[in-house]
Amino acid sequence: MRRNPWHVLPVVLSTLGLALLAPGTANAATGNELAYVAIGSSFAAGPGIPSAQPSSPGGCARSTNNYPSVLARDLGAALVDASCGGATTANVLTTSQAGQPPQADQVTATTKLVTVTIGGNDVNYLGSLGAYSCQDGGGSGCGTVDTAAIDRTFGELPGRLRAVVERIRARAPQATVLLVSYFTILPDTAACTGVPLTSAHLDYERGIAARLATATSDAATATGARLVDLASASHGHDACAADPWVEKYTVASGKSSYHPNANGMRAAAQLIERRLDELAITATGPVRSAFPGKCLTAPAAVEGTPIELDDCAGSANQQWTKVTAAPEGTLRALGGCLDVQSSGTANHTAVHWWTCNGTGAQRWIPEARGGLMNPQSGRCLDLPGGASANGTRLQIYDCNGTAAQLWTTAG
Repeated sequence: MRRNPWHVLPVVLSTLGLALLAPGTANAATGNELAYVAIGSSFAAGPGIPSAQPSSPGGCARSTNNYPSVLARDLGAALVDASCGGATTANVLTTSQAGQPPQADQVTATTKLVTVTIGGNDVNYLGSLGAYSCQDGGGSGCGTVDTAAIDRTFGELPGRLRAVVERIRARAPQATVLLVSYFTILPDTAACTGVPLTSAHLDYERGIAARLATATSDAATATGARLVDLASASHGHDACAADPWVEKYTVASGKSSYHPNANGMRAAAQLIERRLDELAITATGPVRSAFPGKCLTAPAAVEGTPIELDDCAGSANQQWTKVTAAPEGTLRALGGCLDVQSSGTANHTAVHWWTCNGTGAQRWIPEARGGLMNPQSGRCLDLPGGASANGTRLQIYDCNGTAAQLWTTAG
């Protein structure tokens, strides 16, 4: 039986080989797909970021360019996006929202990756920030902030976050669970135009953000979930920064105050990808062709040496180490990488050995039918004309699912 391509040990990702999907869709993963469930509030859902997911309930405001959707496209994952604006931990665990069941119900025994951004609404983070901005900006009907209630809830939040991870683990024991902290919204120094907060309110809300980040980090430590420290990574990309990842309080029509923008969501997805890469357990072995007894071969560790097909011999130049998680997705042999010549994107561009450099020419991800696709070109690793003779040199070509493009990697 043919093994799933791009298989990784369960401590990280049980399977990572699948079709590229339409953005923001919910798809049942098949046997060789990464089944990914996104759980969270608006900081995962992405309100105000074009375009809205067609299947999103109105109250959830999920974007096709929220970090779960971007991540799914990059990984080629089968995404079930359960995130919803306004969600609390209760909406993950027990309480329906926008006509949807509790978010954790979307996690199944076959789920392999779960990202979670939750807790901000429990402690009224955006609610208090909006109320103070309204008050300090001279608005009306701004509402009040119950700081005592916020403090009480912070006392309960660690237990709530632990319960979220425990529920996910109960439903999907083999899943990798990533707790993704909230974006940094406010600057370290004074507020700016569009962020109308007094110094006292600015300090208070920075305190809320710090406590929320600590609760998320502590929950990851307590449960063995993995932390993605977006709060730290987004420092310097606050609403007042030159390169903001979040909107200001005063926003253009259609945008959401103090919420992530498209650049922020892309950055969040990339941060998660790097975290997955850090967690990846590499696997080394031959890359076998669908043609029996034939393996991918790097004849020499010399830049520009064409990659060939040869009889499988178990030799060092047929031992390929794969770094599975994006943005890597590399195949490495003899200390170098499988590389598309001159970063070409056209059909028939040669594939050769080159020093690893992290460019798109060296990235390979699973294609639904069993191929290895180079995302930069959108084309697959291919044996020209379906040739299977020893010494046949590899190229990239339109993905077509033929035997000339079917490969099985170690793992």
